[in-house]
Amino acid sequence: MPSKDVKAPLERLAGNFRWVWDQPVQELFKLAEPSVWERTHNPREVLRALTPRRMKQLASNTSFQERVRAADNDLTTYLADQPAQPLVAYFCMEHGIAPDLRVYAGGLGMLAGCIEKTASDQQVAMVSVGLRYQQRFVQRLSYGWQHEDWEQTDPEAAGLELIPDLRVHVDLAGERVAVKVWRARVGRVDLYLLDTDVEENPEHLRGITDRLYLGEKEHRLRQEMVLGVGGVRALDALGLTPTVYHANEGHAGFMCLDRVADLVTGGVGIDEAVGIVRASTVFTTHTAVPAGFDLFERGLIEKYYSGWAGQCGVSIDWLMNLGHFPGQPGGEPFNMALLCTRLADYVNAVSRLHREITEQSVLGPLWPGRAAPVRCVTNGVHPRTWTPPQMAALFERYVGPRWDYADAEAWQGVWEIPDDELWRVRQQLRRELVEHVRWYLPRSLRAQGWSADLAWAEQVLDPEALTVVIARRAAEYKETDLLVSDPDRLRALTRGGPRPVNVIFSGLAHPADEGGKERIRRIVEFSYGPDVRANLVYLPGYDMRLAQVLLAGADVWLNHPRRGDEACGTSFMKSVYSGGRILTTADGGADELIVDGYNGWIIGDRTFGASREAMAHNAFGLLEHVITPQFNDRFDGEMPAGWVEGVKQSMATLAWQVSSGPMVDSYQRLYTEAARRARRLTEAARRAPAFV
Repeated sequence: MPSKDVKAPLERLAGNFRWVWDQPVQELFKLAEPSVWERTHNPREVLRALTPRRMKQLASNTSFQERVRAADNDLTTYLADQPAQPLVAYFCMEHGIAPDLRVYAGGLGMLAGCIEKTASDQQVAMVSVGLRYQQRFVQRLSYGWQHEDWEQTDPEAAGLELIPDLRVHVDLAGERVAVKVWRARVGRVDLYLLDTDVEENPEHLRGITDRLYLGEKEHRLRQEMVLGVGGVRALDALGLTPTVYHANEGHAGFMCLDRVADLVTGGVGIDEAVGIVRASTVFTTHTAVPAGFDLFERGLIEKYYSGWAGQCGVSIDWLMNLGHFPGQPGGEPFNMALLCTRLADYVNAVSRLHREITEQSVLGPLWPGRAAPVRCVTNGVHPRTWTPPQMAALFERYVGPRWDYADAEAWQGVWEIPDDELWRVRQQLRRELVEHVRWYLPRSLRAQGWSADLAWAEQVLDPEALTVVIARRAAEYKETDLLVSDPDRLRALTRGGPRPVNVIFSGLAHPADEGGKERIRRIVEFSYGPDVRANLVYLPGYDMRLAQVLLAGADVWLNHPRRGDEACGTSFMKSVYSGGRILTTADGGADELIVDGYNGWIIGDRTFGASREAMAHNAFGLLEHVITPQFNDRFDGEMPAGWVEGVKQSMATLAWQVSSGPMVDSYQRLYTEAARRARRLTEAARRAPAFV
């Protein structure tokens, strides 16, 4: 096979983000250039590094040729069933597709990525829309305090393809901004990312899509207009005509207003236009507290939407009412979540507990005197993105080739996995995590300015010890530093007995979150103590790739948000597929799972308002008296039989529940219902005498 015939299929495989969850394709790129793959885990970087000589070697390798052909044929077959037109357009400010495609910040983006990948697998006719951010921040610590180093992103290196000769324009209070469009192929789903870094724009407009979730309010409003208004127009320019629009959080709400204006311009009355948009819109809220919603002052809405109001024949007061609760004064800030709720017939929370809280204290006042019509679609996770290859191989053999979307009965197959085989895999994954930390930690400390001997950092953690991981965004309600609040018990846990416990912390704070940064500082300061640093570490630079490494090696994934403050949470769900066991408060999605002390553990009870001290006391109690003894119980030999049985119980009872398959099935039912109603209302409007 000539080298060019190897390169072309490799480029096709690298050009579709299905490689993120396609293990054979990852293995191909690892074989092609092992050192580059281990450093980057990015097929594009591997292709860049392939010299003509190396390409020729690969082309002459019969086994490699056969694997390339098989992978290329598999992708071709997978894509053959792609729908001609999307049913639904999915709008979100962030998308967690791959580590180097930095258009994500945290859980919202990871959830969006899981939905898009699952929609691809399940042949949902979906197209997605987001923003292409020009910069990303790299977490840098100085004396434990988080600082942000901003780096320019390279869209082509990240795997994006610029749509040639396509520009859409958005009017921003009289300034016309040009927007270019990048495409990411995510299996069968195309994700279009909008970017204002266009030569024809003046400098202050080029930077609208500079950074995710940063900048003052007007900058944020402009970003959301580019997403919502620019997104609708980009789909139209691409010739795509979705029937249903899904706003994942209130950031996307301006797409509803743009669609109303389009209908009115086309001759539909304002009431009918609002009805059509409502019928064809799904809105997912992820916020558990009213303070978490986007709010814009009336003056900004007047500045940017007076023209829209005139075009639609309504007053600014009419528009402001869409972003207010009943009876709320017209001068108060405009709430984007209320805009979406008022313009969507299909509103859903992301867990049962979140639905209750949303009805009672977040969106409930919109429906005074009656039950809020808020549905529940509990979040799930895309299994193949978050499952290490060794565990996926076990699931393939004992659960079945479609293990990622298998039902409860199929997951009973994990009981057939030989205990010693499962334990060997878990031991291997933990050792790989420890090896990674021993490589990663000294480098991160040097980057922080450590000049002292770092030999100790190359020997941290015990590869045979119970390993507890606490890794998440350092928001206050997530109680990131909960264990550090009782330093004596934490010190005893990591130092006591013949087999001390490994504890690994990681996570970023929002650049503007001083409270979150302070929690990180407390953890880092504690981790530097000579008496604990051998078994307790903080790893900076948390991102999707580091999350995958931590999830793979964790024996226990510790999740302790304050009850009622986490809409769902999904990191604990991902750990199930690595053979980790969950230790969590009964919050968000964890509240509706049966976590019984056999498949995992609930911290405390279901009481709201539990104190930080009580949460820490209960968590330590389980770690000290239940979890660590069970892990170290080797009565029958070197394998903790009770622990391995608990791992199997976790997978058998939880894996089918936390998969993204049921979540996307639920959304698909909403999409089908919304499409049916929207078509009926649109036809009725077209038959009306006022329609031109």
